[in-house]
Amino acid sequence: MAYTIEEEQELSAIKAWWQENYKFIIVCFVIAFGGVFGWNYWQSHQLQKIHNASAEYEQVLFNYAKDPKAQEEQFSQFIKNNEKTGYAVLALLDKAKIAVENQDFAQAEDALKQAVAQSTDDVLSSVSALRLAAVQFQLGQFDPALDSLKLVKDQAWNGAKNMLVGDIQLAKGDKEAAKSAYQQAQQNATPLEQQLIQVRLNNL
Repeated sequence: MAYTIEEEQELSAIKAWWQENYKFIIVCFVIAFGGVFGWNYWQSHQLQKIHNASAEYEQVLFNYAKDPKAQEEQFSQFIKNNEKTGYAVLALLDKAKIAVENQDFAQAEDALKQAVAQSTDDVLSSVSALRLAAVQFQLGQFDPALDSLKLVKDQAWNGAKNMLVGDIQLAKGDKEAAKSAYQQAQQNATPLEQQLIQVRLNNL
């Protein structure tokens, strides 16, 4: 099929335009589709990392629960490898739980301090700080416990937080402060917590 003079001129113009602009077009294509590919690859990579961390978390906790002393190095390496992630915080919360069950409150306090430092999530931070305060209360560290409770930011824990504040103040001998804290706790308490708080108020 022969081209007309007009078609040949148009084709020549297209070729000339392509010669001038092909590099820019290729770059735009690579950025656009390479970006999509890169994003999909990144997502896949992140999902794989989460899957791997989840499997490792379960294995590390399983081993640690069987023999904490023998598995301490492996546990510490897991925390280091998963620094500032939810898995690190959850592992440390589990470590503290095991320590409390063994009545090793000093180790539990250390694990919970690490959990607070590792957490970047308000919920996990609040859970970690609340448990840390409870352990410090058990250790008779009343003022540090009150400081730890200041780190509980998630309002869902206000009832438990204020109830513990009341317990600490009562242990310090300040009944008025304890009563005030218990009354604040009642505002956000569950039915079970309401009963526990009322028992405390009745015994003041």
